Amino acid sequence: MKMKKIISCAAAAAMALSMAAVSASAADWSQTGYADDNPDTINIVSTDANGVVAAQVNDGTAVKARITLDQVLADPADVANIYRGTYKVTYKGLAGSDIQGIGGGLYAATCNSTTFWVSPEFNDDGTVTWEDEVVVEDEFKWLLPSQVPEDASQAEFVFMDWSNSNFVSNDVTITYSDLHLYDKDGNEIAQKEYSGAAAPAAEEAPAEEAPAEEAPVEEVAPASDDVSDSASTGNASAAAIASVMAVAGVAAIAAKKRK
Repeated sequence: MKMKKIISCAAAAAMALSMAAVSASAADWSQTGYADDNPDTINIVSTDANGVVAAQVNDGTAVKARITLDQVLADPADVANIYRGTYKVTYKGLAGSDIQGIGGGLYAATCNSTTFWVSPEFNDDGTVTWEDEVVVEDEFKWLLPSQVPEDASQAEFVFMDWSNSNFVSNDVTITYSDLHLYDKDGNEIAQKEYSGAAAPAAEEAPAEEAPAEEAPVEEVAPASDDVSDSASTGNASAAAIASVMAVAGVAAIAAKKRK
């Protein structure tokens, strides 16, 4: 089965270059948010060190995933060294849908990417046929010095699908991943480590609680039974037990010295 794919020559060349490139640290995709101050532009399904899985909020609307370069670069000052970048878009769940096309691009702080459009195979009966997964690569370039942002925190990258298809009713997700940024010499610019996974912090919680599990061992020590008998104060309240044990311990030591 063949699909009609309309992808710019520049994007195709970028794909070949990216495959040969050595990857730097992955972008901190955990910081991905929504664009245009509108949370209805994206439903973030998950993030990891490689990318963000997104979904449409409502059928027939655009998808826009926003991240700023200070959230991406290991050194925000490197924004001045960026010349071009590539990234990958993966659509999953297209098989069996009646979606007529998918497409989008990247608004890269000051300019748009080369963008892309992918069409399904159109059948004689008017239906369409898709592979379940479609992968496209897109790129951008800052060709002029005036295009280079001065402040990485103000340099927003907005990854978009503007086909306005019915992704929700067809259970289609979009993954933006494999972001690579290069200087004019083709060197890849280092990116931040992924910091969004909450799992490591959650896994540390049991370790912090470990001392609490050891507390019962001290409470059942033989000394505590001796103390209760030899230094009874007649106060049976639970709050007083600890102080009684401490006093009794001192008394026991003094008694041993007298012997």
